[in-house]
Amino acid sequence: MTVSKSKKAKCLTCNKEFDITLKTKPFCSKRCSYVDLNNWLGEKYAIEVNENDYDKDI
Repeated sequence: MTVSKSKKAKCLTCNKEFDITLKTKPFCSKRCSYVDLNNWLGEKYAIEVNENDYDKDI
């Protein structure tokens, strides 16, 4: 008899370990996914943009 080990991952919001087969991955719960979404909408996260990467003729 073999025992299958479930794969674990860490939640991006709270760092809690959870089984990766959950529908909420990469988060451990819907709550953590909403916390992350709120951080994006509240502009707590930002993606840096280098203006030299864009054409200035537009």
